Amino acid sequence: MTDLDHITRFQRSRKSGDLLPLYQRYAELIYGWCLGYLGTAERAEDAGAEIFTVLLAKLAKHEVANFRSWLQTLVRNHCLMQLRREKRDPLRQSREPLMQSEELMHLPEEAEATPDTRPLHHCLKQLGEEQRTCIRLFYLQEGHSYQSIADQLNLSVGRVRSHLQNGRRNLKICLERRQTE
Repeated sequence: MTDLDHITRFQRSRKSGDLLPLYQRYAELIYGWCLGYLGTAERAEDAGAEIFTVLLAKLAKHEVANFRSWLQTLVRNHCLMQLRREKRDPLRQSREPLMQSEELMHLPEEAEATPDTRPLHHCLKQLGEEQRTCIRLFYLQEGHSYQSIADQLNLSVGRVRSHLQNGRRNLKICLERRQTE
């Protein structure tokens, strides 16, 4: 059966068993693409398995003329979204300058935190209001994209990117300065 035959059969029945032969045909290729984006075999295997679920949802809604090309785009987008989610997850950034120790991972809510015990909190307070707000929304609160921050603060997306870049740089400088004190 051709790719299009499998797709047509699946779109009519909506049964995962009808899509499985097509997925198996491309499984090694999917793994290779995921490995290229994600870098490790374990992450590529996990992403490849997730792709089957994504295929079940997407193929039910889309007309696909060139399956291989469409699949490659789907895999690329899935992997890039995973990398973006990981980049935002502070717990996965343990090697990043902003998260140097367990102590720095949890910011206190109260304003009376002492600068000596909460260096990140102290350095965040040194930032300008827009930089601090952008850093908090993007890195410390879940689910905020450049666009959602821009909408919330009535800024352009470029301005949000600039605040994040400058805020990260200023935090790094402040944290390095505090370590040498």
